Amino acid sequence: MVRNILKVLTKNLPFKILAVGLAFILWLIVYNMDDPNITQTYMTNVVIENAATLTEQNKCYQVLDGTNIVSFSVTAKRSILKNLENSNFRASADLNQMITDSKGTTGTVPIEITSNRSNSALTYLNRKTLKLALEDMVSKQYMVNASTTGTVAEGYALGEVTVPNPNVLKVSGPKSIVETIARVVAFIDVEGMSVNLFDNVIPILYDADGNEIDTTRLTLSNNTVTISARILVVREVPVRVSTSGTPAPGYRVSSVAAEPEKIKIKGTASAVNVLSAIHVSGDMVNVDGANGEIITTVEVQDSLPEGISLLDASDGIVSVKVTVEPYRTMRYQIRRDQITVEGLAENYELRFASPWVNVSVSAFEKDFEELNANDITGVVDAGGLEPGSHRLPVAINLPEEKFTCQDVTAEVTISEIGADETEAGTGPGISGGNDGNDEPGENNSEEP
Repeated sequence: MVRNILKVLTKNLPFKILAVGLAFILWLIVYNMDDPNITQTYMTNVVIENAATLTEQNKCYQVLDGTNIVSFSVTAKRSILKNLENSNFRASADLNQMITDSKGTTGTVPIEITSNRSNSALTYLNRKTLKLALEDMVSKQYMVNASTTGTVAEGYALGEVTVPNPNVLKVSGPKSIVETIARVVAFIDVEGMSVNLFDNVIPILYDADGNEIDTTRLTLSNNTVTISARILVVREVPVRVSTSGTPAPGYRVSSVAAEPEKIKIKGTASAVNVLSAIHVSGDMVNVDGANGEIITTVEVQDSLPEGISLLDASDGIVSVKVTVEPYRTMRYQIRRDQITVEGLAENYELRFASPWVNVSVSAFEKDFEELNANDITGVVDAGGLEPGSHRLPVAINLPEEKFTCQDVTAEVTISEIGADETEAGTGPGISGGNDGNDEPGENNSEEP
């Protein structure tokens, strides 16, 4: 039985071996035709490794020509590649393997590509390199300037705008970028605001031409800064100007006018609400020896109390016009019933030597239009006086402070009530600085 089987197997053995070989070759041909080797292109981002190598050398880099995105070809069986996507590949560039040019301004790094699936069955073609521009890394400090956008509410003004924390920013990055920074600005929006503001904002970097600088490659010591804005109350107040010195003899200051008459100020509500006027010190306007009009200018900023400033700095210079006019003296006659007697003992009576008292009044000419003799009154003090003739001072009362008068005295006779009138006598007349016996006459006469 066994012999028969062996005989069958070994019969025509060379032909059988040839048939097996031909069958294998045919299978191999069919297999390769059904799952051939193919080449496919993929794309992925390059991961940079060991960047600290450049940082330790105080250098920084910038990828050139978009070489941080690599396109590459892979050859493998179709059955393998059909299951691979871009996400299955990783491209890396190790800066430890970088080759730099003689000037040290550019460098190339070989890119290694691997797959997380069937990596050993893949053949990578057209290997790529990462190209880098190299330059020195620098750091500089910049003051942070405060600025605003928008307009505050009506009746309010923008006060101090500051960056309290931090007010200095350290910027690190490529020398070619850092050295173009001209200023660093923090903005706060005050549109329609009437109260103080605080905000945390991102600072903006500008070059000398006012163009905003891209901070992508820069490192800032603080990504945000705190900015504050004070909102102040606005109010319009009058300007009051005083004078110092004495005009020429016979002259006085009749008026002091400021132009503008009112100025807008700004400040905290507590400070502004108690200020009724801007008072300019007389030290700024001297009228010594003046006998005519004086026109000058004064700065009012120094006259403002602490916490208050001008809304518009151009209002700081005020024009002042001082009118200096001659003083005139006019003589008025007042009746004795316009004079009040005080202090007279109950058993005494007092008689004036004349029914009129002459009063010399000084004022500006235009002011005399407002003065009438009936508006002038006087007071004599007879307290402690005994019967007899006396010259008493008369305290003259004028209707306004703009009028002044010379000293006035009056001759009076004091007697006991019921005493003989002849014994009492009439005595000399009364006068305003003289002893004459004036008869009743025209009031409001000008003295020479």
